[in-house]
Amino acid sequence: MSVRHRLILLAAGYFLATAALAAEGPVDRWASAVGGRDKVAPVRAIYREATVQVGPYEGWIKAWHTSDGRYRKEEQIGPYAAVETFDGTTSTLRKGAIPPLQLTGADLARARSSAFANWNAVFFAFFPERRHGELVVEGDGTIVLKPENGIDWRVTLDPETSLPKTMKHQEGDRTVTVDFIAYETIQGMRLEKEIHRSNGDPRFDAVIRFTNTVIDPPIDATLFSIEPGADRQPAAAATP
Repeated sequence: MSVRHRLILLAAGYFLATAALAAEGPVDRWASAVGGRDKVAPVRAIYREATVQVGPYEGWIKAWHTSDGRYRKEEQIGPYAAVETFDGTTSTLRKGAIPPLQLTGADLARARSSAFANWNAVFFAFFPERRHGELVVEGDGTIVLKPENGIDWRVTLDPETSLPKTMKHQEGDRTVTVDFIAYETIQGMRLEKEIHRSNGDPRFDAVIRFTNTVIDPPIDATLFSIEPGADRQPAAAATP
């Protein structure tokens, strides 16, 4: 085979590979990078614990998320403590010892989208037949998740790994940016290990490191409501 023919074959292979990559699309590449849709599809819920550092304050987060968009988040950072729930329709917030408050307006819209924040975005992005809302891929490859009656999540993938590099959304006049710093593998799926969160004010920059993950923990309906004395105990540790 002549040198010219070899060059032609190499060029043809390159263009075929490039075309295949383009045809696959960013959401498909993201799904493959996480571990595949087949790995994610059976997951019905996820529980995670994390440490948090915000300025001089240290704390923790515990969060339960379901694939159909319900969640419970408990956090304590320095003197600040809160519990927030979303049952698919209603979102409730309790700060410290103050009686629970039902969220409305922009706060409720944010809660509807918080169900698909961070890794939980896979539940919205990978399964169009399940989601309530839209997904748009912009010309630069940015994936925009648009939960129904929620706010947009804008996901940028790392060009080398096809895993999320940043996720952004608006809260009022502030842009909230989450940078995905490190990942880990749990039960064959790639999940974020460390993220940094910023709203443009350095005083509130947060470093979040996940310390415990449970795939499909026990779930009951009371988890997504706030009742006096209803705080949860940590779930059992996952096996990576």
